[in-house]
Amino acid sequence: MGLQDTIAVVTGAAGGIGAAVAGRLAGLGATVVRADLAYDAPEGDRVHLDVTDPASWERLRDAVHRDHGPIALLVNNAGVSRRADLVGTSDEEFGRVFAVNAFGPWRGIKTFADDLARTGGSVVNVGSIYGVTTPPAGDGTVPSSVAYQMSKAAVHQLTKVAAVELAPRGIRVNAVLPGVFRTPLLSGLPPEALQARVRGAPLARPGELDELSAVLAFLAGPGSSFVTGALLPVDGGYLAAA
Repeated sequence: MGLQDTIAVVTGAAGGIGAAVAGRLAGLGATVVRADLAYDAPEGDRVHLDVTDPASWERLRDAVHRDHGPIALLVNNAGVSRRADLVGTSDEEFGRVFAVNAFGPWRGIKTFADDLARTGGSVVNVGSIYGVTTPPAGDGTVPSSVAYQMSKAAVHQLTKVAAVELAPRGIRVNAVLPGVFRTPLLSGLPPEALQARVRGAPLARPGELDELSAVLAFLAGPGSSFVTGALLPVDGGYLAAA
């Protein structure tokens, strides 16, 4: 399955899932524009993007059009978390998580909808199993993030709504729901808390990023041409056992 002649934008591409996905897509022949808040100045196909800022999205679109043309794939991956219980989460923390995780994907789809309609393109959102269920509670765990879980549930619903509304324009919209992967987002977990989450999956191990990027590349490519509105867990069976 190749992605030659595909222009793709991947958000949150400086590390973790985003970097793995960008590398996979490039390996399949796509021209990948890596967008991230960590990129202070443009350098090749690395572009600064604040997903919470509509003007930043528009600057990204203008830069991509100038250098490449209309995109055929948008991967909404940028995300943040805040480990605090419901009462302990501040208004500012809650707002920041929602702005990045939920507003960002919505604004990205809105920004590039005309491109995607022109190219018959697709969107892949990065959701989470924790937008469907909750992390394990009890000894050896840490507070989960109510804001993160709510925001990922919003991404799942965005995926369904966008799939229905944009289908007449020839745009497919799907989401992957990662389980437990060794990424910077989980780097702060104590080993016992990580193991408590790993035990929830029948395959009983963390996922590897190349396993997730392979599934995402399938949803992005021509092999999934009749798939839209899907929320596809990549979780070692975690949701099946939950």
